[in-house]
Amino acid sequence: MLNTRMYRREPIWTSSTPLCTVLNGFHPAGLMLRFKSLFVCLGIRRESMLKASASLDLAFKGFGALVLTHRDASVDDVGLNYLSAHDIRALNSSIPADVGLVVLQTCNRVEIYFRGDQDSVLDRLRHSLASVGKNVDGSRWRVLCGREVVTHLFRVAAGLESLSVGENEILGQVRDAYTQWRRKRRVDQHLSALFEKALHVGKRVRSETSISKGKTGVYSLAVAYASQRVDLHSSSIAVIGAGDVGSKIVKMLHDLGVRDVTVINRTVSTARRLAEKYNYEYNALSFDSLSGYDVVFSAINYPSKKRAAGARIVVDLSVPPVFVGENVVYLEELREIAERNAESKKEEVRRAEGIIREEEEALARRIQQLLADMYISRIMNRIEGIRGKEVKRAVNMLEHRGVQRDTSLPILDALTRSIINKTFYRVLEDIRILTYQGDMDHVEYLLSLFGEDSGKPSP
Repeated sequence: MLNTRMYRREPIWTSSTPLCTVLNGFHPAGLMLRFKSLFVCLGIRRESMLKASASLDLAFKGFGALVLTHRDASVDDVGLNYLSAHDIRALNSSIPADVGLVVLQTCNRVEIYFRGDQDSVLDRLRHSLASVGKNVDGSRWRVLCGREVVTHLFRVAAGLESLSVGENEILGQVRDAYTQWRRKRRVDQHLSALFEKALHVGKRVRSETSISKGKTGVYSLAVAYASQRVDLHSSSIAVIGAGDVGSKIVKMLHDLGVRDVTVINRTVSTARRLAEKYNYEYNALSFDSLSGYDVVFSAINYPSKKRAAGARIVVDLSVPPVFVGENVVYLEELREIAERNAESKKEEVRRAEGIIREEEEALARRIQQLLADMYISRIMNRIEGIRGKEVKRAVNMLEHRGVQRDTSLPILDALTRSIINKTFYRVLEDIRILTYQGDMDHVEYLLSLFGEDSGKPSP
């Protein structure tokens, strides 16, 4: 049982205290003796504390995610749960401003990352998603907590969770989502540390392994699928969409030596710029004209379903899918090719997973550092408040005894700052180590000694 009576806070001086006694009250040895006794009473030995390592579970407490990916449901189901701009606005407005939030959406995933109270935030997310027609409870959405969130996001950024293992596009999509939600002021320090580290993981995995070597990405799966069923070099091909995926399909067809390609887009000028780059034809979007092509690749967002009855194969990479019919191939049907590619990269996946484990520990240390900085800042703010008041009192006392304020203030200010810095250095370092250990009870007790709220900060 702790005997806290010996640590009652008492004024360092009274109005009748001589200046020498006042200064003795700030003596480093005296204060360090009191804090040394405190740590002995708490049963803490500095030598053992220095051997402590960060607790992953504690560091990642407060991270949560609601995810739906191609591993949980069909790509069509993922597409049906895709969040529109209106849905995003509704979601953003329904979650309290102090909750960290990032939404990541790609052609095969819808993921909502957050930092806050798990139960409260999840209830709000479910209600918000239900209000825009998304049934979280009745579908295959997964709830991730703590370390699961970190591992999952790192795997996503590394390309391990993609339909095409090792794809490069996902790293840019993670970066774009993080940037977008940071601009919305929804990313706190801890969520920022998580996403910054995820981007670092993605870069490191690609530089230290061969997981992204060769043809990766859903566009390569689409071209590979079509090439297994028709001779692309003797086929008339239309690529609908001149965005990121459409551009990559066009480039890949050009690299394969395919000549009869037409780029189709709603904005003709965009189609023209892409087509002229590879000496291809271009046209404005007209679904009625698609019957003249053997193969159609689609990568657009369109509000209604369409048919391309005359085409032999339609590879629809759109989210949600645009085309219907027996000649349409969706992302879901590209899994077989993706699984073969993943099988050939098993060793690279293993190496990537080793990197992820290393970076999880590095992130834990970073977050524990943020927590320790917060605690130390709270304590130092309290100490500085006390120091400022007591210096002011001492200056007033000396002024009454004939010592000019301009003379006493600089001396007392510099003296007390120096004493506090030297006195509390090791104490604050011990607080940092306690935080790394996850020994929050002792940290909170120290906060209470300085008149701080003993309630733990929000996760």
